[in-house]
Amino acid sequence: MGFSSETFYEQLPGFSAFEDFYRVKWYVPLPVDWFVVITDVAGSTRAIQAGRYKDVNSLGVASIVGLLNAVKPLQIPYVFGGDGATFCIPPSCRPAVEAALVGTRQMAKESFDLELRIGMVPMARLQGDGYRVLVGKFQPSSQYHQAMFLGDGLGYAEELIKSPAADNPFLISDENIVPSVSFAGFECRWDEVPSPHGETVSLLVQAMAADNFTRKVTYKMILDQIFQIYGPEATHHPLRKDRLSLVASLRKLSQEIRIRSAFQTRWARWKYALRLKLLVHAGRWMMLRKTLTENGDWGRYKENLILNSDYRKFDGLLRMVISGTQSQRGDLLSVLRQFQQQGKIAFGIHTSSTALVTCVISDYKTDHVHFLDGSNGGYALAAVELKRQLKEMRS
Repeated sequence: MGFSSETFYEQLPGFSAFEDFYRVKWYVPLPVDWFVVITDVAGSTRAIQAGRYKDVNSLGVASIVGLLNAVKPLQIPYVFGGDGATFCIPPSCRPAVEAALVGTRQMAKESFDLELRIGMVPMARLQGDGYRVLVGKFQPSSQYHQAMFLGDGLGYAEELIKSPAADNPFLISDENIVPSVSFAGFECRWDEVPSPHGETVSLLVQAMAADNFTRKVTYKMILDQIFQIYGPEATHHPLRKDRLSLVASLRKLSQEIRIRSAFQTRWARWKYALRLKLLVHAGRWMMLRKTLTENGDWGRYKENLILNSDYRKFDGLLRMVISGTQSQRGDLLSVLRQFQQQGKIAFGIHTSSTALVTCVISDYKTDHVHFLDGSNGGYALAAVELKRQLKEMRS
């Protein structure tokens, strides 16, 4: 297999058991001529504390939609992180990606008054500094896959991009770049989903061992403990069919309206809002009637949404959104603190009563992905605690 080709990710064999994420045999090195791209909402913690967690989450997904539309039909590996995303792109896509990201940043400023930080680091720089990025593909079904990452390169790329230096060469500047972006496929039409068991936990875990084998053992032990405490996937999955409901409130649909009608006139925005309300009512009716159309099997759409939900992943951190009880969270915290006190892990955890669902739809039948996070901060606030622990351990 030619791993230096643009299609290496499409050709990459996938693994179907999530617990295989720590097995190196499923990963290949990112081609050295590729780039790591990172987006994140600057000041996201302050925005979330001001109650704008849905705005922050939506902008993270909007950056995914804009970039994926720019590189279509090429498949690229990427991961959603709550207040942003990380991507890997080949050099031929760089101009289109830069134009899409600059456009997304302008949309974030004009429509939300938030700053989207965007940056790009050559894999050659990461490799030259002694860092690795290995790419895998988790494929639980024939119609759905997620990229997974091993190695310390993504974390280092984030450090380079977030450097406060005034002349940071890894930040993408608006200068000499004509913005060009499409947010077609971005959807945010589901109400916040109440936890089936009372709590929705957003969890981040980073193993601290220097060697791969010890890290693998640590992640296996943590995952085993999660399953022991919370039960199998069917029990701890944060979504249930009977708790998924579409919203018709323009206030709750405002994120999609502002993103999909960005840079358009007030009249165009109003027309999109009206059309969106009609689509929501039509979706409710078709799901209730279990209508079968050329666009999808609407009686099974909620089931397929759950199957295609991005609620657990690995990108150098284990990230999971879990439904459970307060007692179960107490048991989990006891385990995590024990591992943390032994110097084996750093972790962050955030608890809410509901989950957010933000969607990227290319085809309602076969090509749709649904990003999950906890409401009121989720991954972004869990990361605050994780970073605090990392700072303490390193000092």
